[in-house]
Amino acid sequence: MLRYLVPFRAAAATTATATFVLEEATIESIHRAFAGGALTSRGLVELYLRRIASLDPALHAVVELDADGALAAADRADAARLLGGARPPLHGIPVLIKDNIAAAGALNATAGSLALVGSRPARDACVVDRLRSAGAVLGTASLSEWCNFRAPGVPAGWSPRGGQGLNPYVPSATTCSSSSGSAIAAAANMVSVTIGTETDGSIMCLSSFNSVVGIKPTVGLTSRAGVIIISPRMDTVG
Repeated sequence: MLRYLVPFRAAAATTATATFVLEEATIESIHRAFAGGALTSRGLVELYLRRIASLDPALHAVVELDADGALAAADRADAARLLGGARPPLHGIPVLIKDNIAAAGALNATAGSLALVGSRPARDACVVDRLRSAGAVLGTASLSEWCNFRAPGVPAGWSPRGGQGLNPYVPSATTCSSSSGSAIAAAANMVSVTIGTETDGSIMCLSSFNSVVGIKPTVGLTSRAGVIIISPRMDTVG
């Protein structure tokens, strides 16, 4: 099995960061910690990177990390927060995106396939551009190769790039469908927010099987520009 994780050497946690409870953290609780000085965006990214390094070798939720890019974005978010004023809801909060969504820079977009390794996008998908304006793209989440449209009988959550994704609550159970890494990472608290895509069940079924909250927007309400899809009539980003 091949892994393409960008190396990250975590610094020792600060006293403030060490008091923040990462498990089941919500966007609201993270923002409260930001406001109360118990956490910074950089500290949050470092906590998630350490947790990914600890859990992902067993769960196979993450394909690639852009640790340097995420930390730089976190520093910018921390600096902007000091200026005061209203900020977008995801300000300073890192996000994992499914590996079929283009993110310009260090990350590939391969839909889990070795055939597309090295195909680093020239520009962000529309959804990634919107995310970057608020927070940071931490990396790409694993998926069923070609969004589970490869061949009959292939296990859900498997790709040659990411290996076999495992349900974090019941490893012997199926992850259900293609946005496996997005659901696994959220369930295992590797990040508080993930982005997946759905043709038929790849958000809602995964959310149910991995015990996380999933939102499937109406087809057409979220842009699919820069996303590897199966059906223009059915696919949505959520």
